[in-house]
Amino acid sequence: MKTKLLIACASAASLAAAAACTSQSPDPDIGTIPWVPVSAQLTAFENCDAALEGIQDAAIAAFSNWEFNDVARGGGTEDFAAESDAGATSAEAPAQAAGDDAFSETNNAVEGVDEPDIVKTDGTFVYSVVGNNLRVADTRSAEVVAERELDSESWDHKLFLDGSSLLLMYTQSHDEDEAEKGYYTEFRLDRLDPTTLDVLDTFTMEGSMVDARLVDGEVRLAVGSEPQIDAVWASMWEEDADDEDLANALRETEIEDWLPEFSVNGQDHQVDCAEVAHPERFSGSSVSVFALPAAGDWTEASPQTVMADGETVHGTPDSLYLAHFDYAWDESDPKGESEIYRFVFEDGKARMAGEAAVAGSLLNQYSMSEYDGHLRIATTENEQFWGWGGCPPNADCLWGGAPVEDEAAEPSKSTVTVFAVGEDALTETGSVTDLGVDEQIYAVRFIGHTGYVVTFRQTDPLYSIDLTDPENPVVTGELKITGYSGYLHPVGPDRLLGVGQEATEDGQTTGLQASLFDTSADEATVLDQYYREGADSSVLWDPHAFLYWQDESIAVLPVLDWEYQAHAVVLNIGDDTLTEAAQIDHSAAGGDPYSWEILRSLVIGDQLWTLSNAGLQANRLGGEYAPEAWIAW
Repeated sequence: MKTKLLIACASAASLAAAAACTSQSPDPDIGTIPWVPVSAQLTAFENCDAALEGIQDAAIAAFSNWEFNDVARGGGTEDFAAESDAGATSAEAPAQAAGDDAFSETNNAVEGVDEPDIVKTDGTFVYSVVGNNLRVADTRSAEVVAERELDSESWDHKLFLDGSSLLLMYTQSHDEDEAEKGYYTEFRLDRLDPTTLDVLDTFTMEGSMVDARLVDGEVRLAVGSEPQIDAVWASMWEEDADDEDLANALRETEIEDWLPEFSVNGQDHQVDCAEVAHPERFSGSSVSVFALPAAGDWTEASPQTVMADGETVHGTPDSLYLAHFDYAWDESDPKGESEIYRFVFEDGKARMAGEAAVAGSLLNQYSMSEYDGHLRIATTENEQFWGWGGCPPNADCLWGGAPVEDEAAEPSKSTVTVFAVGEDALTETGSVTDLGVDEQIYAVRFIGHTGYVVTFRQTDPLYSIDLTDPENPVVTGELKITGYSGYLHPVGPDRLLGVGQEATEDGQTTGLQASLFDTSADEATVLDQYYREGADSSVLWDPHAFLYWQDESIAVLPVLDWEYQAHAVVLNIGDDTLTEAAQIDHSAAGGDPYSWEILRSLVIGDQLWTLSNAGLQANRLGGEYAPEAWIAW
């Protein structure tokens, strides 16, 4: 492969529409192509020549919609495409409880579908990857029994544990001096011996992981790849370059420049042109979906590739859903939609099995849920704020950004849309909209035939939505309280726990708040609340940091006070009460207080283990939660 260098282009490159695979005149047409709504209908390329021409057309259109010279020369900052009935699947997490030898698992969205995380346990050993160190700790002796230092140029380390296989996933950067390539990033999946941490199998692919799931011994992955073409980058940086120069540089590319390479145990491969599909609008980056057996002995992989920027993955036992947000920013008429692609897996191979599009953007994977043959999707159409990192005026911005005022723009609103899941299609059956007008979604949870949606600007409406009739979803309740919930978790029949922030009536947040809701009626009611002034919790943006242990009726939250006091708070969940049972910290480790931040909590037998950058600590489960063991890093 010829030398490559990462293209740096604004995420607004996804504004472009792709031209069809038709002949190109000598003078490239680089005029602006208008927005095309509901663009998720995928098409396959006829052959590699058509694929190259179609991708070039799309990339030229993408760059022509963006003042690339200003960004390349320091005028911009964004990066290029850096998200029980028979047969029913619910997003309700499994209850974790019972038995002296019981242990907790990752806080997964769907029962039977494991998600990658920084810590896993089999009930005896704790496998964790903190910083750039992979460690195995024996909870019986409270000792680290195996350790492996990872490359300093790697990041986003995650683990799966399946029987005798420990799977390590991460992204690795390579500099210009390695082999014949320029700088590039590579996704890597290593199957390790969990005892020695020796590498048994390896898969690599250009790009980085979007997300993964482990189902019945099969690892299902979505890996995003970006074009890395040094001649295009050079054209962008030339002082006198114009759109035509860039278009000509793009016309000089080859199909190998656009399709990701991958390697299975040292055998190199490239995505087949016949396995590439594209929506009507795309920019040149891609997501590849494929599966590998967790037990190893890898000899091949069969990626299915979509020319899209996938951001959000939701997995069920039968399906993997990939969501891609596509938007066109125009000061007078901004637009956006989320394209949803469904994949199923047959004999270890991924197959596209349906596609759809909905207006607006998804918050996270909890915005999707497959149940009783239907897919439910919650989105926010937030037209005022796309493209500029903004958020509603006078609101506490969940992801940061300066408030934006635009009285002429349409107010934001949220919608839940329902699709029938067919063998090879997603067919819209119904929707309910105008939720949280002038607000945005902060949390979603689907439990059986009911959906719960939190929107927020100054107060927190918790919407209850009856989804029993997929053709006619109905809002049955709208509970308004101050503050908001950023994460929702079922904690027993007709009980829902919300973790978020309390706020003033003007929407100014004041501290961590957990709320216990009664959901037995059409509209939820608040039973009790726990409040910690000036504090926050990583649960709001990382649900894997949350632990619910049914046997003890407890929830464990990592907490950071504004003075950077780091704790894990254990909450007792009664039928109608919420009380603090214990506060656990790692301050006894000494050293840097920043290393005491609690990253994860897990139960093993009669002990509560907490993980931080400083080490692992065991506390007796229940009672005074007395410390019993410490494993220092």
